[in-house]
Amino acid sequence: MDLVRANLAGMNSQGLANVAWACARLDHSPGADLLDDITAGLERELTASTNSNSSPAKDPATKPRGRVAKAREVKPQAVSNMVWALGTLRHRPSDDALASIFHAVGPRLASFRAQELTNVVLGAAHMEYAPGEAFNASVYDAVRANHRSFEGQETSNLLWALARIGARAPDELVSTLLEQSAAQNLGGMASALNLSQCLWACAKMGVNPPETYVKAVDAELPRCANRLTTESVDCILWALATMGAPLSADAMDALTSAAARLADRMDAEMLVKTHWALARLRHRPAPGDMQQIVSAARRLADELPADDRLTVMHAWGVLRTNPGDDVIRAYTADFRGEGDGATSGGTPTAESELDGDQAAKLLCAYGRTRHQPPGAHAAALANRLVEEAAEGSLHPGAAVLGLWGASLLNMRMSTKQLDILARNAIAQDKKLAPRSLAKIVWALAALGYDPTPMDLGALKERSAHAMPRLMAKDQEALREALARLGDVQISR
Repeated sequence: MDLVRANLAGMNSQGLANVAWACARLDHSPGADLLDDITAGLERELTASTNSNSSPAKDPATKPRGRVAKAREVKPQAVSNMVWALGTLRHRPSDDALASIFHAVGPRLASFRAQELTNVVLGAAHMEYAPGEAFNASVYDAVRANHRSFEGQETSNLLWALARIGARAPDELVSTLLEQSAAQNLGGMASALNLSQCLWACAKMGVNPPETYVKAVDAELPRCANRLTTESVDCILWALATMGAPLSADAMDALTSAAARLADRMDAEMLVKTHWALARLRHRPAPGDMQQIVSAARRLADELPADDRLTVMHAWGVLRTNPGDDVIRAYTADFRGEGDGATSGGTPTAESELDGDQAAKLLCAYGRTRHQPPGAHAAALANRLVEEAAEGSLHPGAAVLGLWGASLLNMRMSTKQLDILARNAIAQDKKLAPRSLAKIVWALAALGYDPTPMDLGALKERSAHAMPRLMAKDQEALREALARLGDVQISR
């Protein structure tokens, strides 16, 4: 690097970029000072070139005699290589220098090839630098004019990078690129990486991928599943769950089989994200695959904070999967203290530190996984629901989960407790969805609730309003529950 520094002043933008590019390719950092000097050289040439191109024409009569130094032309490749190299080396120059470079580059993007343009945005993403809306708009214009030259890798890298810098590409532009990628077989052997980046970018930007692209992913995932890495599986699951867009059964099975194959490489973050995504997508892996994923959960139990263990527990409940009573006890130890119950040893007030939502998720997870928790622990969880309901702070969703879980566990709750929970549900006039109300009424009936005539009348009135918006099977379940509570007049 001493030779480079000695000749730095005489290098043009292409030479400077070549040095940075070579260092990046060799995975060698020449030092922050030298990279800053190289960046400053590119900035000077870009600024001089911009000023030269924008200067007004001068009167020939006033033109000085002799040779005048002409500003060096900065080629797109030089800019692309330089910014890409800075990003690859994870070196971020000063914001002033970057702002100057991207301000000068934006108007030139129309002359950049697809890979050159992509590398500029990719470099910004790796530097965690957001160039701003004006630059983003120039990117969109350049892509529109040149979209046919984008292939699978350029498309996936560009969309991923745009999402990373906080840009939201126009829907039509994303659709154009993704439809073209689908027609190109998603990039062939690179399809696993390409589709994971594209799906992640769509979810991050809040843009739904076009149907043709989703169909292509459906067909490709079973073929490329054995090439998926932990990062790819993580990105795809997170993206699908965030968009609420599960794939076909075959594609989802291939994806979860890939997750199972990689279970021994899962870290705590991926474990939690995998469970969260599978629960959001309501996709239950095949028994063998689930067992491998559970093995990772068993291995990582001690590495998860309490909130993450609760997320995993909730997912097991949603998926109706019992990973083993020993695993459940390990995941819930902090919520019930040590020992067999909340009042024996350990932390006697562990449940009191939970909020109603957390208590409800635990109760529901216990019920759905058919795990029988210590009686004192379950009673303490139910009491947390009652306390928040009495205060008027219990979220409707927590009421549904908590009562549902308590009914599945065949718990015994007092009439006073059930009165409070029932009245809380009645008071949630506009916040409680019809199906949620039906579940609450069914759970109250299963718990042996004996309402007062006034409370029963209020439940009937709420149910009558909800009935037209329920599916036939839910209507029948609601009628049956109301009949068990003492009503025989509910209208059909």
